[in-house]
Amino acid sequence: MPEPSRPAPATRFHVSVTRTSHLTARAEAHGQAIELAIRGGDPALGFTAPETLLAAFGACVLSGITRGAAERGLRVDGAEVVLDGVKRADPLGIDPLGYRVVIRSPEPEGALLDLYRRATTDGTATNALLRGLDPAGVLVVERGGGPDPAEPDDEPAPGQAMP
Repeated sequence: MPEPSRPAPATRFHVSVTRTSHLTARAEAHGQAIELAIRGGDPALGFTAPETLLAAFGACVLSGITRGAAERGLRVDGAEVVLDGVKRADPLGIDPLGYRVVIRSPEPEGALLDLYRRATTDGTATNALLRGLDPAGVLVVERGGGPDPAEPDDEPAPGQAMP
């Protein structure tokens, strides 16, 4: 009697995002890091939160193109995802959001269209963004230690310029 198949173990994600100053944070996962701008979304300080979200979507699409091309035996010489969005103020969000997928390949257009459709609708990050997330959060309060050493004592009020 054949042994019943077991589902593959779930892939777990662990990302730690730590404030490094009153302006920036660092996201870390498996030894890699991304610098993030957390105050006023100043892109000179690193990726902003919305840019990080868009980058995750683009990376997932590229992963799908790379994986799908290999599975189908398609030659892809290069690929790029260009995303453009506008910040919505009320409620906060990104609207509109548009993207362009550029695939450099000698393969037939129909095969590339199928590859594009699959890569933009079936991936971990694409599904999470397209279908929405329902995260479960918890607050942990730690006492003591005083203020962050990188944070100035006299932080300007919202709308005021930084010194």
